[in-house]
Amino acid sequence: MSRSKDGEFVTPGDKIGVIEEYEPGFGTYESDGVVRSSLAGMVERDVKNHLAVVKPVKEPLLPRPKDIVYAVVSSLSDKLASVMIVSVGNRLLSDCLTGLIHIRASSTSRVRSLRELFKPGDIVRCEVLTFKNGVYHLRTQGPGFGVVYAVCSLCGTPLVRSRRELRCPVCGNTERRKTTRDYGSVRLRWLI
Repeated sequence: MSRSKDGEFVTPGDKIGVIEEYEPGFGTYESDGVVRSSLAGMVERDVKNHLAVVKPVKEPLLPRPKDIVYAVVSSLSDKLASVMIVSVGNRLLSDCLTGLIHIRASSTSRVRSLRELFKPGDIVRCEVLTFKNGVYHLRTQGPGFGVVYAVCSLCGTPLVRSRRELRCPVCGNTERRKTTRDYGSVRLRWLI
């Protein structure tokens, strides 16, 4: 396999050079002494600093602090909710990202357990606080954040708001959640 030229388009696995010439930089990796591309993009070589990088053709969509994200609650404990971030605003991510909601960042009122606010499968609107240790830390404090879509834990029918509770129109079951003001009226392109 031949070496790619500076400014040339490369795909993952393409040879950029050898480790004696270049150190692997952003978008590259070293395998058996060969510097290869780890993503699709344009090769840039810094001959003076002996560094090879690949600039992505399209920047990946990743949440940043203060971004509004939508996530699906995957598991709960009393103090922590694990979620899968599925979109940044209305833009669907190509892969789910891991997020955590701590009890202190979940509600302005006193809550003993996150199980009072969420259930697995709920879709929640959150704000990104930070990105630490490969995990997004999120908050749902405030009226604009919380559950935007939930299903009945008995029959799986979408719940409708009924005053301060959510009610199942099929089996009549009532449940409590920390909902947004616009619960039930949020229309996400990717949500059924």
